[in-house]
Amino acid sequence: MSRWPLNKAYFWETAPFFRMLLPFSAGILAYEYGRLPLSGINCLLLICCAFLLYIASVFIRGNNKQFTFLRLCVIMFLSGSAISYFNDIRNDKTWFGKNINDNSVYLARVSDVPAEKEHSWKVPVTMQQAVKNGKVTKASGNAFLYLYKDQYPMLLHKGDSILLPGNWQPIKNAGNPFEFDYAAYCRRNGIYYQQTCSVNDIRLYGAADPAAATFIDKCHNWCMLQLDRYITDTKTKGLIQAMLLGDEVNLDEDLRQSYSETGIVHIIAISGGNVAIFFIVISWLLWWLRHKKHVWIKYAIALPLVWVYVLMAGAAPSAIRAAIMFSLLAFSVLLQKNNNSLNQLFATAVLLLCAQPSWLFSLGFQLSFVAVLSLILFYKSIYQWWSPANVVVRQLWSVVAASLAAEILVAPLVVYYFHNFPLLFIVANIAAYLFMGVVLVLGIAIIALSFIPAVAGVIGICTVWLVTVFDKLVTWLQGFNPVSFHFLLLTDIELLLLYVVIIGLVLFLIKKRTGALFMGLISACLLLLSLCNNEWAHLHQQKLVVYNTAKSNHIELISGKTYQVLNTDTSAAEKTAYTVKPAHIHWGAWQRDSSMANEIVRINGKTVLLLNNDVDTGGHFPVDYLIVNYTDEADPVMLQKVFSPALMIVGNNYTQKQQDRFVKTCKAASVHVRAVSRDGAFILN
Repeated sequence: MSRWPLNKAYFWETAPFFRMLLPFSAGILAYEYGRLPLSGINCLLLICCAFLLYIASVFIRGNNKQFTFLRLCVIMFLSGSAISYFNDIRNDKTWFGKNINDNSVYLARVSDVPAEKEHSWKVPVTMQQAVKNGKVTKASGNAFLYLYKDQYPMLLHKGDSILLPGNWQPIKNAGNPFEFDYAAYCRRNGIYYQQTCSVNDIRLYGAADPAAATFIDKCHNWCMLQLDRYITDTKTKGLIQAMLLGDEVNLDEDLRQSYSETGIVHIIAISGGNVAIFFIVISWLLWWLRHKKHVWIKYAIALPLVWVYVLMAGAAPSAIRAAIMFSLLAFSVLLQKNNNSLNQLFATAVLLLCAQPSWLFSLGFQLSFVAVLSLILFYKSIYQWWSPANVVVRQLWSVVAASLAAEILVAPLVVYYFHNFPLLFIVANIAAYLFMGVVLVLGIAIIALSFIPAVAGVIGICTVWLVTVFDKLVTWLQGFNPVSFHFLLLTDIELLLLYVVIIGLVLFLIKKRTGALFMGLISACLLLLSLCNNEWAHLHQQKLVVYNTAKSNHIELISGKTYQVLNTDTSAAEKTAYTVKPAHIHWGAWQRDSSMANEIVRINGKTVLLLNNDVDTGGHFPVDYLIVNYTDEADPVMLQKVFSPALMIVGNNYTQKQQDRFVKTCKAASVHVRAVSRDGAFILN
């Protein structure tokens, strides 16, 4: 007897939350980039209209699948935009940014531990009240306060209430080419303003009451104190505090960079690995519950403990994602339901974006989500390539398979965001997997056994030794990457094409779909065409750039795929390298031309004069662009008579006050001027 033919369901049918995630994310993107003209009333009306559309369509069209899908997309799109509106602090009537006044005084609370910078302290604050002309009004919103490092030490603590002046300034980027969009990053975290002042300009209104701290904060502070007490090495302490408690205040930046370049920076963030190890420790403590029918007890005990741990560790997007997925897994075990990990992942993403739509743009959220998606899709197929008989080899192979599976979808994002690809990522991830498990267990042991100082101290010494050995291994692996692998570039369209290539090849290799292979090959050809076009553009480019750096000018001549430094501040080499590297990556010009620099440069028929010294008032030497590059204050009117430039450029060789005076004089004399500290870097193509 022949069997009834069965049609295999597509993955979006077995994972229905996927169909909700796409239009919901599109609604968030539309609000972010489209700047939809929404208001609170309009959002409510849109949601009501969508709901009425849903009710009406049930009676009008019945169960038509296409119309049902379209209806769902419309509802989720509108919901994404509406939730984005309500989560935007600018739409709050009490947001302090609506009525900023220099004469106002603001009462704010220090919302986090002050972070030490080179010349200042960065203090995150949350507004509570605004006082103007004796009238007190409610205020809300977050901001950054930068306090100069005067003769006073930092005396503010998290939870302190302080009175601030009203000298708020919008957070702006430096205006350098292809720089990290810090203003957008702050905006998506609800922070739009900052101010810099002296300690004498603020007043302590009320000190933080330790007894008023929440239970979660008390747990976090106590655990931080135990790690600080029993781990003596500063670098090790910062790493363990970041890996175990999500607190990166003491994390060494060089260590973070080395982990990033070897592809293991993910072990620093609180994620699924931490939750898994935490659950393993709980299961080990409940070893006496061995029977399968008692598994639900372990999950029931672990579930609230996992959420306490995640909240105590700062509730980062990757940690919340892991906690929600664990919760869904726990509920499926408690309810004895089948576990659909793919649908759980999409459901987790929807829940996270409902709580905080801006997490869609969070790098941690994207990498965490894509890594888990890649593991779910590809781990099983890769693991089945080989079945070693030895138990130890089988465990190592599972780690290799997991690393390969995660890298399939994560690698393009790593290249896109970090412009780097570690060659030995498999070796690094195997070592990191073993290291992470041991170090997290040791950290938990230090905290758990802190009431026995001798034992906790010995564990702390072992932890320092292990981290030191692992750092040496990471440094050794770091040396295998070619220099060119630190300057990789993928544009938006190239990233999309690369993912299409990956999807096409995977569908062909796993599902044997010939059409997918052709799709992948066509995308590969388009990707190669785009890369060749970029290479041609890089080879034929010529630019002169005056960067907006710290306290001096950094001027470069980009010619082809090399750059020549015309002027720089050697005492700030590290800051300068951070500023110029994004431009070198995107212009493909990361190799330095060490030939002698000229003061006169010709670019596409335009003459640029780099004026390094003051000049006499006599004579006339016309140029197209004049870069004032000396510290003595110049007379722009005299320079205009001598050189007749179409544009004068003044950089950070002048102080901010000197630049303001220079610009003011130029405007009064109708002389065109560009101050890079105010207008951003000057680029002549």
